[in-house]
Amino acid sequence: MLIKRLLIKIKHLPTRSRTTLALWLGAALVGLVAFLLATAAEWAFAGFSALQAKWWWWPLLSLPLGGMGIHWLMQHIGAGAQGSGIPQVQAALQLNDKPEQIARILSPRIAVAKFIAIVLGLGSGFVLGREGPTVQIGASIMFACRKLLPIDDPVFRRQLILAGGAAGIAAAFNTPLAGIVFAFEELARSVEEKTSGKLLGAVILAGLVSLALQGNYIYFGKIHVPPFSYSILIPLVLIAVAAGLIGGAFSWLCVNVSTWMPFKIKVFRQYHPYYFIASIGLLIAICGLFAPIYGSGAEITSEVIAGHAELAWYFLPLKFIGQLGTFLTGLPGGIFAPSLSLGAGIGSWFVPLFDPELKIKLIAIGMVAALAAITRAPLTSAIILMEMTDGHDMVISIMAAAMISASVARIFKTNLYHDLAEQVLANLRNTQPTLAKKRSENE
Repeated sequence: MLIKRLLIKIKHLPTRSRTTLALWLGAALVGLVAFLLATAAEWAFAGFSALQAKWWWWPLLSLPLGGMGIHWLMQHIGAGAQGSGIPQVQAALQLNDKPEQIARILSPRIAVAKFIAIVLGLGSGFVLGREGPTVQIGASIMFACRKLLPIDDPVFRRQLILAGGAAGIAAAFNTPLAGIVFAFEELARSVEEKTSGKLLGAVILAGLVSLALQGNYIYFGKIHVPPFSYSILIPLVLIAVAAGLIGGAFSWLCVNVSTWMPFKIKVFRQYHPYYFIASIGLLIAICGLFAPIYGSGAEITSEVIAGHAELAWYFLPLKFIGQLGTFLTGLPGGIFAPSLSLGAGIGSWFVPLFDPELKIKLIAIGMVAALAAITRAPLTSAIILMEMTDGHDMVISIMAAAMISASVARIFKTNLYHDLAEQVLANLRNTQPTLAKKRSENE
């Protein structure tokens, strides 16, 4: 009865007030779900790590079997939840005038399936992150909030999707400023006066909810580096160029799978998806026997930044294989945190060549350079790393490395998220006639 009275009062509110209320409610839910996903993902990976420590062969079972189980889940309840999540949100923004198609990639069902799949994926040991998926989950939650109030126009839908995606990245990383920059640099590609104010409020509210539940934490721990010195310039350029080449190559491989993958493997992947995923899972498990590549890589990267661990030279190629292999499975999973871990591997290659005092700086430069090269979003990458490591002492170095690596990555003529978003749109167009035919047959 109380809820019914509340809804009646809401209906009599001015349109502007109802819009704000929907945004606030959605943002609070995004912050709560982001906290729950972070907690569940942490427990899942901790369980995997404990079993791996007890039985070294555990990943040889958990990755193939877990991958097949997640694929089954996606086929039955998770259609539309596959992949990173950011391309899906970008595709939804392009479908702003077609809410029925948006619902195929942004919905409560997809949010639930994505949540479960990420937890299972990390619990199995796949090389993935939860941050990109939180963007799709956040946008799905916010998009669903439009049904709570009698407001459903293209402008309002766009505001909800943008705010949901930005709130998701802010709550996932505990980086509110990065969430705002991400929305404009990677999602909207423009700053709109009416949207920006609502977006800011939603990101702040989602961040406050996440902060209240998780506490004031720094994702990778506080970074300790010596003051700026011109001695960093040469290694900075070298690492940024190397990261630009490696990150750009990774993006190209993800976008152009049909170009470089051998024909027989493509046929095997298409007609025997369970066996293909199991094979990839086994490959990742074998790579993980030699280097700590499992999961997002946040744990090992935090240890390296703190100066408590070292990365072997073969960490980088094995992490690259594991991250690319996870992408090829088509299972839900983000690449933000794994890319940062990959970048730590790039930076570690240059550590022996320069002053030992520069070690942490070189690792951090590699991290931001790799993320900027892969995502082609240098501003978001730089701000994310500064907020995640409290690395404001390195602001100039971080910004320079991000810009250089993103520029180098341009030679591959690939923009990962936007190219994948085009593939999502193409798939939606190709399946639309089939769905229409099924509906007519049912009628």
